[in-house]
Amino acid sequence: MNQSVNRPKHIGYLDFYRAIAIIAVVAIHATSTAVTHYAKNTFQQEFYYFWNQLFQFAVPAFLFLSSLVLFYNYYSKAREPGWIPGFYKKRLLYIFVPYLVWSFIYFVVKQVIAGKQPVDHLERFGEQLMTGTAHTHLYFFLIILQFYVVFPILLSFTKYAVFTKYMPLFFIAAQAVFYMVHLQVHFERLGSMLPSYFIVIGCGAWVGLNFEKALRTLHSFRFVVLAALIAGGIISIYGSSYVKMILEDMPFVTYALLFVFRNLFTLSACLLLMLICEQLGTRKIKHSNSLKVRAVLNSLGTVAFGVFLIHPMVLLFWRREFTTMFVSHFSIGIILSYLAALGLSWLLALGIRKVNWGWILIGR
Repeated sequence: MNQSVNRPKHIGYLDFYRAIAIIAVVAIHATSTAVTHYAKNTFQQEFYYFWNQLFQFAVPAFLFLSSLVLFYNYYSKAREPGWIPGFYKKRLLYIFVPYLVWSFIYFVVKQVIAGKQPVDHLERFGEQLMTGTAHTHLYFFLIILQFYVVFPILLSFTKYAVFTKYMPLFFIAAQAVFYMVHLQVHFERLGSMLPSYFIVIGCGAWVGLNFEKALRTLHSFRFVVLAALIAGGIISIYGSSYVKMILEDMPFVTYALLFVFRNLFTLSACLLLMLICEQLGTRKIKHSNSLKVRAVLNSLGTVAFGVFLIHPMVLLFWRREFTTMFVSHFSIGIILSYLAALGLSWLLALGIRKVNWGWILIGR
């Protein structure tokens, strides 16, 4: 049993992790229009496609971190009676309430922009709330809420030594089986279903339960993790079309290979990001510039949840108001939209955080 988990202490540098992950999320959304705007096989399209695909680790990274933190903090509490009501109360207030509020905000804004009366389409809002489709990023809440529902069950399995020891393998097998079932029944909205992320969740849980040991292991195999990131990234970003072409007569093998490389890329990115943040947070730094980087990442990381909720609204209005202005300099417009979305949502989240009722909008 890991002593650090029995007596959990705050791991400050995880805010660096959140900061880098939210930077990647905003980059994905800011570059998405550029990928479709430029013609294929042009330098601009390939440039934005590369960065858009490279940052696709962002959502798995947040799920990895959520799993790590929950298992790290609640492993010792699981033996205490009455922890489950408090767990759900906290998540209901600080996760579901902001999701409900922002789903309604996005619904109303988009209805007004479309020239419709929101009150006449409340039934549609109910459907969007249930499916996480009020705006493109809100599907993440369905995933995280599914995770919270099953978390006490998953945590109860840790009383079995074999499950705790081989936890990542159990989750890898579960996701593989889920994808095999998907090939037969074709689930709708696969990316909004929790089993699609079992691998990063299971590995995050294992790191949370064995934190110090896991970090030592990661340090020992850091070059292997880096090689896995490069290999998985190359195949995921550029090689998938070639794999499909070469193995077009073997769809199951094609799907299996892409499944392996895609998850190899996202998982290795999560692990490598963990190592980078651990080094940044624990090494003694004397240079003022490095200390400023820490301060900036810490500030952004503490309000990453708020930035996640707010930044698509900034992008929505930017594209509505400024797309025509930058039509002749589209790349400049994309870069400025990214800076505006990140910077404005960051400042707004910092301000909202200081208000007593701010948790309604950005949680805690």
